[in-house]
Amino acid sequence: MNFLLLEPHELAADGRCELRGRRARHLREVLRAEVGQRLRAGVIDGDLGTAVVERLDDELAIVHAELQRAPAPVGDVLLLAVPRPKVLMRMLGHAAALGFARVVLFRSWRVDKSWMQSRAFDPQVQREQLVLGLEQAGRTRLPEVLHFDRFKPMVEDELPRLTLPELRFVAHPRGAVSTRALARMPDRPFALAVGPDGGFVDYEVDKLRERGFCPITLGPHALRTETALAALWGQLDLLRKPRSLPPA
Repeated sequence: MNFLLLEPHELAADGRCELRGRRARHLREVLRAEVGQRLRAGVIDGDLGTAVVERLDDELAIVHAELQRAPAPVGDVLLLAVPRPKVLMRMLGHAAALGFARVVLFRSWRVDKSWMQSRAFDPQVQREQLVLGLEQAGRTRLPEVLHFDRFKPMVEDELPRLTLPELRFVAHPRGAVSTRALARMPDRPFALAVGPDGGFVDYEVDKLRERGFCPITLGPHALRTETALAALWGQLDLLRKPRSLPPA
């Protein structure tokens, strides 16, 4: 996708941006841009529009951005039991690409305590992954990331303080409602809780249920966390879309 995501500090008052390092390499190597080319563009936590490439060489890229269109509002929230560090970094990118406004990370029963101390919890590392996800999807809203060390205090004390959508779902392969049986929810945001590989234990599902989370499943077969996130979000997002019949 030919989408250029700009940092707010890169954007001058006249709309011009000087890009170096990874930003310039992204133009050359990923977008394969050329001087004079007009690209879809946006600024992090800001507007969307286009940018024209004015200069592009090994050291520097200069673009002129015209950003006038506000992005669509986002309101979905992801509650994610911390996966292995490498998987977590990828999933942060997925969460940004899918349009989650907030990511709540926490330790559940099946999460190794050492994972909470990994490099994946460095705020700068997390931001880099989120930005990569936004670039891929052509979005600009940077998700907020929160994390909690223990499940029970998170559910009992912290969740009531967070602003969560009324629609709440927890992924659970056993004893749950099939996504096929869910009612339509036009244009409504949702919160989705996804456990680690192996899923949440029953106690955790029950505690989330007490907070209004409906257990849902895609079927009897266990999925990796990354696959489950993408599939569940797709199913839930589809329920927000108006149904239309293909032309005869």
